[in-house]
Amino acid sequence: MSALINAVRGLGVAVLGTGLALSGLAAVAPAAGADTVLGTCTVVSDPNPERVTDCIGANLAGANLTGVNLAGANLSGVNLLGANLSGAKLTGANLSSANLGNTLLANADLSGANLTNAYLASANLVDANLAGANLAGANLSGANVFGTKLKDALSVNLAGANENGIPVGGGSSSMPNGQPLFGSTVTGSTNISGVGTDGPVEVEDPLQPLIGSAVTGSTNISGVG
Repeated sequence: MSALINAVRGLGVAVLGTGLALSGLAAVAPAAGADTVLGTCTVVSDPNPERVTDCIGANLAGANLTGVNLAGANLSGVNLLGANLSGAKLTGANLSSANLGNTLLANADLSGANLTNAYLASANLVDANLAGANLAGANLSGANVFGTKLKDALSVNLAGANENGIPVGGGSSSMPNGQPLFGSTVTGSTNISGVGTDGPVEVEDPLQPLIGSAVTGSTNISGVG
């Protein structure tokens, strides 16, 4: 078996986990540019409109996919629990119903991604780009959305989310009124009900949590401030 693996590696194919990537045998390439196999999932090294990563329902829990190009990938129903996708390119990817709980997505580009019904509880989305992403039914409870770009994102529900530990949807805060969504741009159907509330205490500026923000479209801001 080891001889076979060495032979495949010699043809520029990366071997990880239990699988073997048998694509690209016609050309000899360094392992760094080869497709990568993680269990039953083959991660295409250089995706294009004709060839993308297709790993529906795969188990990639705890996988290290830092900076990986997954543009246009079909990751519907994939288990990425606790995976590291920091800096990854997921533009236009299908992550519907994916398990992204406790996943590191800091600085990841998820613009235009399909995240409908995705589980993002406790995910790290610091400085991630979700512009134009569809978040209908997505669970962001406990997710860190500090610096997250949500311009033109659809059906955003930030209930239970936080900014570096400061609750977006209310509760105790170490900052005056929490100031969640400071400087953010949020459009589309958005639920930020209770944002910035800190119990029954009234504040001088009830919309302080949205200072510098642009919020347009169908938006629920009941109880803000």
